[in-house]
Amino acid sequence: MITYKHHKIWILAVLLLLSTATIAQNNKPTHAAGPAHAHKANHGGTVKSAGDYHIELVDRKDQYYIYLLDASEHAVSLKGVTGLAILRDGDRTVHTQSLSPTFNTHFVLQTKGVAHSAVIINFMVNNQNITAKFEKGSTGASAMNFFCPQKCTGSDSNIAGVCPKCGTALLDRRLLAKE
Repeated sequence: MITYKHHKIWILAVLLLLSTATIAQNNKPTHAAGPAHAHKANHGGTVKSAGDYHIELVDRKDQYYIYLLDASEHAVSLKGVTGLAILRDGDRTVHTQSLSPTFNTHFVLQTKGVAHSAVIINFMVNNQNITAKFEKGSTGASAMNFFCPQKCTGSDSNIAGVCPKCGTALLDRRLLAKE
């Protein structure tokens, strides 16, 4: 039989559990603040997290295609989205270009053969400023920085993940080179 005293203890215990669960949910890191993780490159480029969005940069000859994706990495409407691209060479800006949507699906950045070490993409979406920086060597499919430690053939990748043949986590050549 539950007495009044036990009833108060039971209610306090339930309240304590509920408050702990609420705090745990509110302190959950956001997607942008989470650890590095692989993204699907639906268009064959490199995908970076940018706030509540993702930006995919696809390297083409003398131009980049830039896609704005939602948190689930699906294309978003580009109506009202404005953008600016900055090509950098070290600490020096070598080219800037305003970005306008092409067919409401993507943006095109003409590089005109300009040498650069980084591409910085800045979008204004619903009064929210989002930015992603792509380092040279991390764009396009030519930067195969991840490999299978089991040396499986055909496992080299430009994104982190697991080997499609053996399931082992891929290693990053850039991190191993620093050791």
